[in-house]
Amino acid sequence: MGIDLILGNLFSILAMISDSISSSRKTTKGVLLVQTVSQVFYTVSTIILKGYSGAVQNAVSIFRNLEAIREKPNKYMKWVWVALGVILGICFNNLGAIGWLPVIGNLIYSLAVFHFKNNERALKTVFACIVVMFGIFNFVIRNYVGVGANIFIFVSTIIFLIRDKKSDNKNKKNT
Repeated sequence: MGIDLILGNLFSILAMISDSISSSRKTTKGVLLVQTVSQVFYTVSTIILKGYSGAVQNAVSIFRNLEAIREKPNKYMKWVWVALGVILGICFNNLGAIGWLPVIGNLIYSLAVFHFKNNERALKTVFACIVVMFGIFNFVIRNYVGVGANIFIFVSTIIFLIRDKKSDNKNKKNT
């Protein structure tokens, strides 16, 4: 096992921890802030494991999330981040069709971050969907911790969504 495989998977562990924490946040700002930290770790991991289209998507996500967190995000910047993610994904795709998965996933999530900014349930739902796409990509680049993280994050996000839905239903019945 090469040092790059070990280091790439080690950074994925740090990203997994951050992402699992993001699923438990109660505000959109909290979700995005913790996911920004995880994107830093994912960027480093994916560069080490030579999944460049994924690495640029993670890097763009850092700035996209920071823009979305701002009190008054620039309405034009959201489109800059979306376009930049797609353009860089095309330029840095070294894995053919599999390299498109993080590009498409980031595109979908970018649109969701700005469209569902104040709806943490919708944001978590979209997040659960794109985690599957990143899981497949991670498997191909041999980011096995990332695959495990994607499975764990998917399950934990679904659990939080179900728990929050039950809580919402209970609150509606009590009012």
